[in-house]
Amino acid sequence: MSTKKEENIEKSTLLELNKRLGVVISLLLRMVQKDERSISLKEQVRILDDLGMRPRDIAEILGRSQPHINKELVGLRKEKNKKSK
Repeated sequence: MSTKKEENIEKSTLLELNKRLGVVISLLLRMVQKDERSISLKEQVRILDDLGMRPRDIAEILGRSQPHINKELVGLRKEKNKKSK
């Protein structure tokens, strides 16, 4: 059985790990942008969404507002629906 203190430490550790992974993802996306084959914001949003990330997390990683990311996701979903018809 774990104590309340141990659970808080585990939660804190997971939150810190999640934060660091977000930074790594952000850095990798920026590295790709500097390559000659630059990836648009829309494509970055698509990639992170396909990886199962929440809009809030995508916004944080890309340094954009959550409403902006939500707008991008709506556009991506509309495109996907048009292609499937």
